[in-house]
Amino acid sequence: MEKLNNYLVPDYYGDFHCKMGACRNACCEGWPITLPLKDYYKLLGAEVSGELRIKLDCALHLVERPTNEEYAQILPRYDGRCPMRMDDGRCALHCELGEDALSDVCRLYPRGVRSGEIRECSCANSCEAVVEMLMERNDKIVFRSVPLKLKAPVQGERKHYFETAGCEMEIRMHLISVLQDRSRKLTDRIALLGMTLKHLSEALKASDHEWVEKILKNEETIEIPFSAHPAHEDLMRGLEIANQMLRLLDEKSESIRAYGTQALDAFGSGEHEFTVYSRRKEIFEKAFPNWEIWFEHMLVNHMFFVQFPFQDRPVNLCDEYLALLSVYMLLRFLLIGNAENDREKAADVASAVFRLVEHTEFDCLAAPMLKRICMNDYENAIRLLSL
Repeated sequence: MEKLNNYLVPDYYGDFHCKMGACRNACCEGWPITLPLKDYYKLLGAEVSGELRIKLDCALHLVERPTNEEYAQILPRYDGRCPMRMDDGRCALHCELGEDALSDVCRLYPRGVRSGEIRECSCANSCEAVVEMLMERNDKIVFRSVPLKLKAPVQGERKHYFETAGCEMEIRMHLISVLQDRSRKLTDRIALLGMTLKHLSEALKASDHEWVEKILKNEETIEIPFSAHPAHEDLMRGLEIANQMLRLLDEKSESIRAYGTQALDAFGSGEHEFTVYSRRKEIFEKAFPNWEIWFEHMLVNHMFFVQFPFQDRPVNLCDEYLALLSVYMLLRFLLIGNAENDREKAADVASAVFRLVEHTEFDCLAAPMLKRICMNDYENAIRLLSL
C-alpha cells in the first residue's frame, strides 16, 4: 500500500522522467536484478504469455545466501542484456503485468528511497537521464520537503553507526553548502571540503559539540592546503596518480574499462603525456565552459544520494573524503580522455563512473587504494585537484 509521506528531495526530483526505450545505456543491463522472496513466488505463479514464461523460467535463480529481502535474481543474458527487455527497450514484465510485478529495484530506479528520522528520496547519477538533466542545469540544487506517495521497500537495519553530535543532517547539508559556494573555484571548494571534514572528524572524536557547532556556523577558520596555481610538478604528480589508480580500477570494473583504456591510450606515456593531456583538457573545457557547475551538481547529487559522509559503510570521515576525491578524479580524467565535445558521450562516461561508484564497494576500496598510491600523504593525494 502506497502512503503519502513527506520526503526531503532535490528540487529537480519532480522534473525527472525515464527515457524508456530511448536510453542509450539501459539501467537493467550488465547486472543481476534482485527480488525479495514474495516477489519471486509471485512471478513463479503469474499468468503470463508462453514466451515470457520461458524467459522467466530461464532467468530466475536463487541467490547463494537467500534472505527475505534478497531471495532471487533475474540474471542477465550472455551479452549482458536483461532477458525481460524487449527489442523496443520496454520491460516485458511491466508490459504484461504492470508496475506492481516489478522488483523494488526496477520499480524505483534511479530513485533512492531512504528511511530514517527524515525520509529522503533522490535520483542516482548512474542514470544517464539524471546526468543529462544536471548537465543542462545552472541553478544550485536546493533540497525541499514534499509529500510523495511511494511504495517504499523494506530497509534492513543499519550496520554502521557514526558519532554525529546529534547533527547528522546539519553536517551533511553544511558539507553540501561548502561545495556549492561559487565564490571559490571548484577545486578550492573540494579542498576546503576535505579540511572541513578533517576538523569535523577531530571534533566528533573529542565529543566536542561546541566545536562541531562552531564549524557548522562557519565560525572556525579553515585553511585550504591547495594552491590556486599548482606548480608543474603538482600537475605531473596528479596525472601520475590518476594513471595508477585508473589502471587498478580498470582491472576491477566493467563499467569504466572501455573508457579507462581509451583515456590511457589517448594520453600515452612518457615525456609527451602531460602535453597531450593539457591539450585535450583545453578542448574539453572549451566544449563544456560550464563544466564546474555540472561537476558541482553531480557531486552534490551523489553526496545527498549516498548520505555522505555517513553512508552505511565501515569508512571513516577522512576516507570518505578520499573516496569523493577519487570520484572527482575519475570524472575529470575520463571525460577529458573520452568526451572532448560530444555531449551524449560525456553523459555516458559520467553515468558509467557513477555505476561504479554508487553500486559497488567503491567507497570502501578507493580510499585505501589512493592512500597506497600516495603513501598516506594527504598533500600528495590533493594533487589530484590539479587535474
